[in-house]
Amino acid sequence: MTCSNIGLGHLRYHRWATNQILQETTPLPSEQLVKDLRGSFHGIYDTLVHIFQADSIWLDRLEGRPTGALADYQAPGCTFELRDAWMGILDKMVCWAEGLSEADWSREMSYKTLAGIRYNTPLWQMVLHIVNHGSHHRGQITGMLRQLGIKPVNLDLISFYRENG
Repeated sequence: MTCSNIGLGHLRYHRWATNQILQETTPLPSEQLVKDLRGSFHGIYDTLVHIFQADSIWLDRLEGRPTGALADYQAPGCTFELRDAWMGILDKMVCWAEGLSEADWSREMSYKTLAGIRYNTPLWQMVLHIVNHGSHHRGQITGMLRQLGIKPVNLDLISFYRENG
């Protein structure tokens, strides 16, 4: 297994798992979406927005664009529009990764954080961070759904492998 296969596979998993959680949360009534469930962010919607913004920022970094302020990455207010915009971002990430050579995955990217701190990080580490960050917060959403009495879908990586070969 090569680094490019692993990185691309993980981005495909990230897209799949995000789509799963969006299918589950998009139709929820606003009372459930914004209810304070005492996670890292108040509720489901705030957590979704956080992951969306992070993915948007990381896509800019992966594609070599400078990142602006957090306000430059506002999420659509409607969950259906959020879902569509977010899946577009994740499709771009996967497409970007499909165009990389094996050597590209070890290449260091230079970027600044929103606080203006400069880092140089290999692409493969950036991609695994994106996937891990999303998994962490999707897990929080899973817990919030349980608090609302909703049985969440299985987002395990092995479920992705079983479903997608």
